[in-house]
Amino acid sequence: MAFLDNSGDIILDAVLTDVGRKRMARGNFKITKFAIGDDEIDYSLYNKNHPSGSAYYDLEILQTPVLEAFTQANANINYGLVSYPRQDLLYIPSAILNEKTFNSRIAQRSTGFNVFFLADDTKTTAAGLVTSKVMTSVSSVAEANILRSGDSSGRFVLMETGIESTDLASSAANQSTYITAVGLADSTFLVRYDRRFIQTPLGAGPNSNFSNNSQQGAVLNVSLVRASATRKSTSLADYNEAMIQASITRVYSDFSTGGTTVDTSINYSAITGPRGVFTAMNFVIRGDITQTDYSKYGTTSNDLFGDGTLYDFIDTTIYVQGVATNATIQLPVRIIKLAQT
Repeated sequence: MAFLDNSGDIILDAVLTDVGRKRMARGNFKITKFAIGDDEIDYSLYNKNHPSGSAYYDLEILQTPVLEAFTQANANINYGLVSYPRQDLLYIPSAILNEKTFNSRIAQRSTGFNVFFLADDTKTTAAGLVTSKVMTSVSSVAEANILRSGDSSGRFVLMETGIESTDLASSAANQSTYITAVGLADSTFLVRYDRRFIQTPLGAGPNSNFSNNSQQGAVLNVSLVRASATRKSTSLADYNEAMIQASITRVYSDFSTGGTTVDTSINYSAITGPRGVFTAMNFVIRGDITQTDYSKYGTTSNDLFGDGTLYDFIDTTIYVQGVATNATIQLPVRIIKLAQT
């Protein structure tokens, strides 16, 4: 649904779901709830240096064209507006992928966009070479850029929440004041995933730790466990939802170098200001994905890296949302295997 203001008549452009059309045909269609999103807005256009003064800071944002209603079931609101019960919040945490260190990376070698490769090593060639081995040794994809289905102790997606602002130091005191004390430290994350391809997510276990000190730098200990409370998504067709745990990030500013202000924590954390929580993720591919599925939903026999090796793959998006903060991130995942020979 889209709200279009044409500076005259106000138009509400709506695309009904299959259920909505059935209820309208029966005469019992009624809107009782709605959600608001701002997917089309680029807030970096806010210009505090506009030569015409403060009244024009948000001019470009206000002039941004509003998207019309989408017909796809999974292409409605990706970034919904939320309300918080507290009225004294000065900062709201964001969710950011940590690609700086340890076991989490985004592959840069895909065609046209960044994506996490999720190797379907259950499907092999006649020679018995698994996908991840061929991608590393033949196609020269860095091992750090390959997730392996169901791997609980190898590569994973590392995600943090926190306040993206240089106004506040990333100290333990600010973490307490601006995040934990005001109820913005997520204890769990809601993961939405396409159940046609993904069986279940894996999340950081209860003993996971991300911390730093002046002697050892940063320490990250993660053990992945299967997600809990799986159910069908009420907002995305063909998607399931599951809960994974979060742990407090204890990577703090380090100002202890001979009186000189040096913050080495930014070398490890993706958050510039006070840090909230972190989690790590991997995924288990459904074991019953067939070659027909790869042909129907994806791409087959593709020389993806230009080295003569052919791959089949399916692209999907995984949505991760903080239960307390509503901070949301989208993970583009490419389920990939060697082409059938």
